[in-house]
Amino acid sequence: RALATAAVLTIAPALPVVAAPSAPSPVAATPEAWTIDFKPGPLRLHVDIDGGRSYWYMTYQVINRTGTDRMFAPRVELFSDRGELLRSGRQVPSRVTRDIMTKLGNPLLEDQNMIIGELLEGRENARDGIVIWPATDLMVTELTVFVTGLSSEIDTVPHPVTGEDVVLRKTLRRDYLVPGNAASRGSRPVEVADTRWIWR
Repeated sequence: RALATAAVLTIAPALPVVAAPSAPSPVAATPEAWTIDFKPGPLRLHVDIDGGRSYWYMTYQVINRTGTDRMFAPRVELFSDRGELLRSGRQVPSRVTRDIMTKLGNPLLEDQNMIIGELLEGRENARDGIVIWPATDLMVTELTVFVTGLSSEIDTVPHPVTGEDVVLRKTLRRDYLVPGNAASRGSRPVEVADTRWIWR
C-alpha cells in the first residue's frame, strides 16, 4: 500500500532496500522474550474550542502478563499519508491534554508522561493511557499509529551500504482510513483498516 511504502521511506530513508525479517509473532518468540498486552481504544479527533486547533487522540490499556514487573516507556508515533511523522505529546498544550482527559471522565487515565514507570505484573495492575498528536492537516485519508516499547524482541539486518547491523524492534502497527474531510466527522472514531506486529 502507498502508506506503507511512504512510511518506510519517511521513517528510515536509508533503509528502503534492507531486507527485513519476517513479521514478528504476536506472542513472545522465546521463553526469555516478553511482550506486554496492548489494547488500543478508538482514534478520535478533538477540536480545541479556545485555541481553534484540532488534535488526534487515542486511549489504550496495557496489561503485564510476562511473569515479572517491567519498565514501561512507550514511544507512540502517528504517520499520515501527507508525509508527517508525529511523536505523541509534542506541540500539544497541557491544557488540551487536561481538557480531553476531563471529557473522557476516566479517573485512572494517565497521559504519556504519567504512565512511564514500572508496570506491575497481573491483570489487576492494568493501566490506562492516552496519547495525543496535533492534527495539522485535516485532509489526510490514511493514518498509521506505531507503538514501540511493548516488547523486548529485536532483530538485526545488515545495512545495504555499510554492512553494519541495523537494529529493528518489535512494533505494533495500526492503520486507519479517514474518508472525506476529517473536520466534518466530529469525534466519531476513525475506521481501523489493519492491526499487526512489524519490525521497525
